[in-house]
Amino acid sequence: MEYLAILIAVFLVFMNLKLKYKIQLFNSVKEGLLLAILLLVIGGLWDSYAILRGYWSFREEFFIGVDIGVMPLEEYLFMLIIPFLVLVLYKIVTEK
Repeated sequence: MEYLAILIAVFLVFMNLKLKYKIQLFNSVKEGLLLAILLLVIGGLWDSYAILRGYWSFREEFFIGVDIGVMPLEEYLFMLIIPFLVLVLYKIVTEK
């Protein structure tokens, strides 16, 4: 649960910054969805491989208990929220 709470807090802070500075990250919804799908596919394959090979694992007490494949739901959210954070920061620094 702790990991999900941190992800939600980070998302809310950076969504607030995006709205405050009126940042447009993508030219279209289609472009944004395509990037999200790409991030999920690449990140999901990468993380699943690492988990199956035993390179890392997740301690269950930090998660809500919903797994998709070999990963908790929060890991998929991480793959979407952290790139969002980076894009918002990049736009703020380069455009403002």
